[in-house]
Amino acid sequence: MRRKDRQVTDPQKIETIFQNAECCRLGFVDDGAAYIVPLSFGFVKENNAYTLYFHGAPKGKKIDLITKTGEASFEIEANCRLKQGTQACTFSYYYQSVIGRGKIRILTDEQETLRALKCVTRHYTHEADMGINPKMLAVTVGIRLDIEEMTAKEYQPQP
Repeated sequence: MRRKDRQVTDPQKIETIFQNAECCRLGFVDDGAAYIVPLSFGFVKENNAYTLYFHGAPKGKKIDLITKTGEASFEIEANCRLKQGTQACTFSYYYQSVIGRGKIRILTDEQETLRALKCVTRHYTHEADMGINPKMLAVTVGIRLDIEEMTAKEYQPQP
């Protein structure tokens, strides 16, 4: 990381960034070209390791790339806003972000898929156990990304 002064290493602060993020972008390599897709997500932290969960239709380019590569990069951000300047090149942007990579797979077990969907729902609603429509469960896949490496950064206004 080039800007060590912006690196976040505090585990609680990193977890707060995950909690406050609204979107996760997954990145794949598709025949030498980048392919990035924004997704709703949920996360679980167990034994100081993070797992990201997603959902989606059972067919499409994202599913094809997950199946083909088994690896993905990700990016989330939170608390983003413009830092005003007085002229060009004096503006900046406040942010908190986490980027990383890991192993990704389509969930095949219905209970694991249900866990993934509830995790995503909990991230946005903060409700512990919302019901899932069985008809939707039948046409939705769960996706799991086990993070193997990540870094966090922030640039926020000083109090």
